[in-house]
Amino acid sequence: MESQSIKLGSQLRAYRLARGMTLEQLSQAAGVSSAMLSQIEQGKINPTVAIMLKISDALDVGIAELIDDSAQRNILRLIPANDEHYTFRKDNLCEIRTLIPLNLEKNIESYRLLLEVKGELNSEPHFLGTEEFLYAAKGRFTVTSGEESANLSRGDSIHYRADIPHSIQNVGKGQAEAFLIVRYQGNQP
Repeated sequence: MESQSIKLGSQLRAYRLARGMTLEQLSQAAGVSSAMLSQIEQGKINPTVAIMLKISDALDVGIAELIDDSAQRNILRLIPANDEHYTFRKDNLCEIRTLIPLNLEKNIESYRLLLEVKGELNSEPHFLGTEEFLYAAKGRFTVTSGEESANLSRGDSIHYRADIPHSIQNVGKGQAEAFLIVRYQGNQP
């Protein structure tokens, strides 16, 4: 039973992070205390079905998907282009969409990044040892990691530290598209 609680906690955390929610935000949306959510994510408690229904509704995911990890064992995991659950962030200047299900245990994440003219993605330092790899599919970018910057055009790629402040900016005259891989080497979420 303990391993099931840990799996459930891991699934819950992955879905919460995929939606860009803090524990407090999920707590408000679900009507479940943030302390209880934290304990569930840590695998310390096994919640009731009523609590899980509240959480799954707040995350806009079916309860079966949240509590059943059988999808992780499937060989094929399709992420439909029109499934908004995989859009990590979307505003007038920036859209980030995950290309790998976030609920899988892994040390790599992959994203599609769209930046409108003057759009940028500024990131705080990730965990120690984290690296990012960016491929410029369309447009022009400036990538900054710490005090260093580089300019990229279509077809260029770059590798940089992501455990320090870093940013990706569209410096072209039209929409820019890139593919980003984040690799965690140390302690990760």
